Amino acid sequence: MKFIINSQEFQKAISAVEGVITVREVRSILSNIKIESSGDKVYLSATDLEISIKHSVPAQIEEEGNTLIPAKQLSNTFKTVNFQKAFIQTDPDKDGTNSKTLITDAEKKESYEMFINGIENDDIRTIANVKNTDVVDFPCIILSEMIKKTNYAVAVDDTRFVFNGNYLIASEGKIIMVGTDGRRLSKIERTIPNSLPFTKGVIIPHKAIKEILKMIDSSETGKIGIIDNQIYIHIGNTELLCKLIDGNYPDYEAVIPKDMKSKAIINKELFLLKVRQALVSAEEPSRQIKLEFSKNNLQISASTQGSQEAHISLAIDYEGDDLVIAFKGDYLVDVAKAIDDQELHFHFSTSNSPVIVKDPSDSQYTAVIMPMKI
Repeated sequence: MKFIINSQEFQKAISAVEGVITVREVRSILSNIKIESSGDKVYLSATDLEISIKHSVPAQIEEEGNTLIPAKQLSNTFKTVNFQKAFIQTDPDKDGTNSKTLITDAEKKESYEMFINGIENDDIRTIANVKNTDVVDFPCIILSEMIKKTNYAVAVDDTRFVFNGNYLIASEGKIIMVGTDGRRLSKIERTIPNSLPFTKGVIIPHKAIKEILKMIDSSETGKIGIIDNQIYIHIGNTELLCKLIDGNYPDYEAVIPKDMKSKAIINKELFLLKVRQALVSAEEPSRQIKLEFSKNNLQISASTQGSQEAHISLAIDYEGDDLVIAFKGDYLVDVAKAIDDQELHFHFSTSNSPVIVKDPSDSQYTAVIMPMKI
């Protein structure tokens, strides 16, 4: 295998795929990046057997071929090169199982030489060719917004596996995304020009969502589909294929309260500032924040027994019964950051019932937070 490639573009390709390789795979075959040269492109791909990512880069191909190179060594090498174009050549050893890859300056070969030992192995399968009939176009900006407004509520490594991903469901011209960890929930709905090629709800793992966010800003539109019970997304030069989480997602509509007695209108930036100030005094690990609502006033308080306490007032628009509600402070920060408007609308009934947080400029977005015991 021989090719000449732009060093910066090659480094971007490495960064695009290496995120799926986990720390525990350092000594495994899965710690490698697969490099294939074919036609006028070089393809880099990696997998952890749950998620596969593939990225293509234009290149001058002198000899087609493929090899596996340790991701960490390859990435570290290209983070330090200072030449515009790289010449890369891989030669197998005598028995054809291992290889040595030469990386050098394409214009001044004698000035820099780096050799990395790899594997001549085609056993790793990542992403095969996908038919256009299996995918449809979707607007990247809408998917990006939906992920950012729901992903904060998704659980990580929960034993209830269905909570470890974003739930996506589509119907005619409409798409809904939900995230929940059982203590909070975020739901957003949007209208899209094309119907997605699946009508049953799917649960996309949290790790895949992180990789999709890295991909999504590179293009205005992408392609999405379900391939053998896996989510497939193609944006720009990058493709992702990931196994879906198997299970029944909870009835999220049942969690969202329908009738609320009280409503508070709060300035978002001031609320974020005051909550962060109070969090300095919040006891670990609960990080509990108390919100005391009274006529046009919000008292924000937190304490660590025998150490410190904070009491901070904030003027708000509130008409309702005096009420104290406790929350995990980080949940309040997360939901406020997810809302674009300068105001937050809190809807609630009692100290123990779920609280709805609304974005007044986005009627299709709803967040729910469960209170803590005081």
